[in-house]
Amino acid sequence: MSRSMTRPIARSVARSGGVLDPSRDDAGEMFIGWADAPAADRRFLLGALPLGLLGAGGLGWLLAAELDDPGAGAWLTNATHKVTGVLATAPYPMIRMADPSAPFGMRTVLVVATGKCTSALEFSGAAGTPVTASGVLIQRKERRMLEVPPLLEQWLAPASAAAPTDATLAAPAVERIGRRRLSGAIMDSKCFFGVMRPARGKTHKACASLCIRGGIPPSFWARTRDGRESVLLMTDANGGPMPMDILPLVADPVEAEGEIVRVGDLLQFRADADAYRRV
Repeated sequence: MSRSMTRPIARSVARSGGVLDPSRDDAGEMFIGWADAPAADRRFLLGALPLGLLGAGGLGWLLAAELDDPGAGAWLTNATHKVTGVLATAPYPMIRMADPSAPFGMRTVLVVATGKCTSALEFSGAAGTPVTASGVLIQRKERRMLEVPPLLEQWLAPASAAAPTDATLAAPAVERIGRRRLSGAIMDSKCFFGVMRPARGKTHKACASLCIRGGIPPSFWARTRDGRESVLLMTDANGGPMPMDILPLVADPVEAEGEIVRVGDLLQFRADADAYRRV
C-alpha cells in the first residue's frame, strides 16, 4: 500500500481512539509529520503569523519607549586629541583649560587610562604646571574626558611657552553653594561621558564598580522633581577622592546629604561614604 493511501486510514484510526471509522468526516484533519499539513492548520498559520509579528513588534516598541534616553555621549576613537592646560591630580587627575566660551572661562578635562586602571597613570610630578596631554577624547555635552591609550608614549609633556595659561587654572575659585539632600545614583564618569550608552542602572552595576575601583572618578547623577538632571563629581566630605567603601551602592537608587561645591567649572558633591543609603 502506498504512503498516500495510508494517510487517511492512519488519521481516522487515531481520531477514533484506535478503532477504524471511515465514516468520520474529519478523518483527513490529523497531523502526520510526513504528510501534508491539514488545510485548517495552514489557514490558522497564515492568519496567526502576521498577527504574531505585529504583536512582537508592538511589544518591542513599548519596551524601548520605557528606556531612558542614552544621551549624546561620544567616544572619539578615530583620532588623537591634544589638550593644553594646567594639570591637577586631586581629587582626581584633570586638566583645566582656558576657554573664554566655557562657563567661568575654563573647561575641565578629566584624565583616565584605557580600560579600568586609571590609578596606574604616571604624572611625573607635573601637578600644578602647564602641560599638553594626548589621548582619545570622550565627551557628553559640555563634559570632557581624555583617555590615554596604553601604547601612546610621551602622552604628557610640558606645555610650550606660547601656550595660553592663567593663574586661576592652577587654583580655581571655590564656591560653596550649600548643603543639600540629593537622591539619584552613583556611576562612573567614563562610561557616562560616552564610552557606554546607557551608562547607568542595574545593568551597568558590575562595569561601574570595576571602573571606580580602578580609579575612574565617580559621579552622582541626580534628578530633581521637575525632571532636571545634574551630574556632580563625587568626593569625600573634605574634597578628597571617594573611598572604595561606596562600591556596594554603585548603580543603586540612593540618597545622601552633603555639601555642593563649585570648583572652577565643575560641581562637586562632598559627602562621606557612610552618608549614602539606599532608597
